[in-house]
Amino acid sequence: MPAVRFLTTDYTYADLSTGISPAIERALEEKKGQSTLLVNLFSQDSFTVGVLEDPEKSLDMDFCREKGIVVRRRQNPGGTVFGVKGSAMQCLYLDLNEPWVPFQTIREAFPFFLERMALVTGELFGLEANYRPVNDIEVEGRKLVATSARLENNVLTLRSVVNVTPADRATMSRALIARPEKFQDKKYKDGGSRFTCLQEEVSREIGWQEVLALARETVARVFGSEVNIITGQMSDLERSFFDRYQARYSSEEWLYANSERSRFRDVPADARKAEAFFKAPAGLMGATILARRGRIHDLILLADFHPSPQTVLADMEQALRGQDLSLAAIQEQVAAVYNRPGVEIPGTGLEDFAALFTKALALL
Repeated sequence: MPAVRFLTTDYTYADLSTGISPAIERALEEKKGQSTLLVNLFSQDSFTVGVLEDPEKSLDMDFCREKGIVVRRRQNPGGTVFGVKGSAMQCLYLDLNEPWVPFQTIREAFPFFLERMALVTGELFGLEANYRPVNDIEVEGRKLVATSARLENNVLTLRSVVNVTPADRATMSRALIARPEKFQDKKYKDGGSRFTCLQEEVSREIGWQEVLALARETVARVFGSEVNIITGQMSDLERSFFDRYQARYSSEEWLYANSERSRFRDVPADARKAEAFFKAPAGLMGATILARRGRIHDLILLADFHPSPQTVLADMEQALRGQDLSLAAIQEQVAAVYNRPGVEIPGTGLEDFAALFTKALALL
């Protein structure tokens, strides 16, 4: 009978995201691992930003340093997430070659998985929990679960932060840069006020066994009774990958690798800069353009959503360097990358890129 390995850990969100998760993914990609369900209890507060974000445009980094809050940049996309001490993360790592996996793309996986997780949450805790496309579970407009996804080399990862314990909303609101574009379609207008957790919703403490039950029952609903969930442990190979990734991805060089301070080091004196943000259905997208002599000298594209492969935005950047500062020229190059076989950007269409660049060009 097919089986999913079941692991429990107690790392910070930052360490889980930058060490444990990529170690398990790497072993699966090398055909030396197995599909896995991991449930982690966060040992202290921490933030992570997505691989396609600039931490200095998502967080007040000075404030985080002042408060001693760990910030790391993940290797997978998605938005900035606060992992609160005592809350949990449910991670599902899947080899898509397995015939029992009921989805093959991120676009298919989000609703299939999160609709079932919302249903189980409602049954276990008596809540009106609902899936909010593209990747959240909410209770009356408040975010209870935030999920990110990664699909590379036919290995799909779904990582859901389950808010179990209360967060310091003042700290969240102060740390998170609340761009109006991001919250324009939401009931709550900043990251702190939109946060909720199981303990606040049910007015009692939530036990660890209840967190594990949520994970197990969700996976059972997703795959059915024909897939066993078997307790296991990390392999020696995965632990060696973890040690390697911990050293690499805790560095300042990696943290700021997608930021202006790293990528715009040699800016010509006559270059003009424009920065724009736009909210697509999938999430917030951003463009910072350096314009020179009527052309795009350089640019950085940002996203807090989930393109696959992750190189899509970098490919668009490469295609746009040297192009005329005209929307038609930009749209042509973006479409050429967007329409490539195998490219998937759930909840983001060419019209969203057009709206983003229209805003940016208007500032030049």
